[in-house]
Amino acid sequence: MVARIRLWSGIVLFAYVTLHLLNHAAVLASVQTADAILRVAVAVWHSPPGTAVLYGAFFLHVALTFWALFRRRSLRLTRWEWAQLVLGLAVVPLGMTHIVATRGAHELFDVNANYLWVFLPMALDPWAAARQTSFLLVVWIHGCIGLHFYWRLKPWYLGALPALYGAALVIPALALAGVGVGVGKVVELRENDERFRTAIATTNPPTREGVDRIYAISDTFKLVAGALLIGVFGARRVRSWVARRGGEVRLNYASGRAVVAHTGLTVLDISRLNGIAHASVCGGRGRCSTCRVRIVGPDSAALPPPDAAEARVLSRFGAPANVRLACQLRPPPGEYRVAPLLPAGAQPSDAYSGTKLSLGGERMIAVMFVDLRGFTAFSEKRLPYDVVFILNRYFRAVGQAIEDAGGRVDKFIGDGVMALFGLDVDGARAARQSLDAARRIALAIGDFNESLTGEIDEPLRIGIGIHAGPAIVGDLGHGRATTLTAIGDTVNTASRLEAQSKDFAAQLVVSQDLLDLAGVKLDVGERHEVEVRGREERLRVHVVKEAALLAET
Repeated sequence: MVARIRLWSGIVLFAYVTLHLLNHAAVLASVQTADAILRVAVAVWHSPPGTAVLYGAFFLHVALTFWALFRRRSLRLTRWEWAQLVLGLAVVPLGMTHIVATRGAHELFDVNANYLWVFLPMALDPWAAARQTSFLLVVWIHGCIGLHFYWRLKPWYLGALPALYGAALVIPALALAGVGVGVGKVVELRENDERFRTAIATTNPPTREGVDRIYAISDTFKLVAGALLIGVFGARRVRSWVARRGGEVRLNYASGRAVVAHTGLTVLDISRLNGIAHASVCGGRGRCSTCRVRIVGPDSAALPPPDAAEARVLSRFGAPANVRLACQLRPPPGEYRVAPLLPAGAQPSDAYSGTKLSLGGERMIAVMFVDLRGFTAFSEKRLPYDVVFILNRYFRAVGQAIEDAGGRVDKFIGDGVMALFGLDVDGARAARQSLDAARRIALAIGDFNESLTGEIDEPLRIGIGIHAGPAIVGDLGHGRATTLTAIGDTVNTASRLEAQSKDFAAQLVVSQDLLDLAGVKLDVGERHEVEVRGREERLRVHVVKEAALLAET
């Protein structure tokens, strides 16, 4: 709840800042236009509801930022996290004078804080101009980083990124240009004393004592913020001292490394403090699942259960009891074995790609292998460019046929393809999908050969093997090469059947087990019993010369 309040208070402030910068950009049209828009904005934000929303969001966001800084056990942050933190802490010293000189001056001295009042200090004092410009950029960049951290977990974000990036550059650029034009107009106005005095009178400026009071209030807020920041770091030191007296946690990582830390730290904190690379796309906020670990050991029974927020994230992919979020789990004293389930370089897409199967499980699936016959000899007579061109067209034709049938291309192996069916449907449906895919592949290869007429001496030929049965499915591999795949006897048998299709001079060899599971009786082809390496019993299969003759399923 605290993280959600901090997020939405930040979104309210970012919306206000965006409208404020667009108001600055309106100065490019005219100062009068910008003032007219400002009067509307003032009517909204100075109303009781607007004041409550805006300043409530501001003080909540600042307070929760200090709270988040206190709760964070480790300050080993990424560069972007440090940038967001430093920029956020810079908002008060850079912007408090502007805030008090506009809203505060209006409330205390009935100042009409129009654009002349805003631009006047910048025209009189270069330091004020630099401070105001820096404040504008700091707030904008801080907000953009925060939204990036939040939105990059959304599947739609990558597609919208070019437009959002353009807006992130254009809006502050137009605002700065408007500020520059406005300050220039104030400088011109000062050259005519009578016009300047008349214009200044429209702002109802405070007396010299009033101006001094505005600066004194601003300095007081800055001192309070500084004292709170020092207090947060002091409280962190006290908490660390208390935590060291509470016992030790020993973590044994799957890499073979063992570390010891004091209690109160999350598993992610312990990894970072000891220089162990650990994925965490959301920065340890518990919004994604990329930091997830499998944790076991002699003391694992004493681990606290996940809270509601952690349980909600884990439920997205049906995590078993021994899988936890490293950023949320604070293990009590004891010894544990920890295995991160995603590579340290996990990307935002990995945050929403988790499934129940990704952690490993047995499932009834259909497995297909497709191989291009005689391609080695064919490629020896071709230029490398021609080989790559033809192979890519072949892979595209086969891959599209598999996906259209409801399957998933697992991998490309040389000139072969492995596909899985049944990752999201039951076994019977998966078996029927694989037969449909075989028919579609045969038709696609026929069209492919027709398109290559005159370019190749003889049509390209394929062999397909399909088998169904239980297999272990999960994320396998290392680093960025980790992928969801299947292993087991079912996979091996399907591969052997694809090899047998060459012996039968046929396009397709499908096991009777798969046909029984699908509830399909083939009207084409022949039945055989074959020996499959690795299996003791002979396997009943159906051999089909032309897979395109299969009936639609």
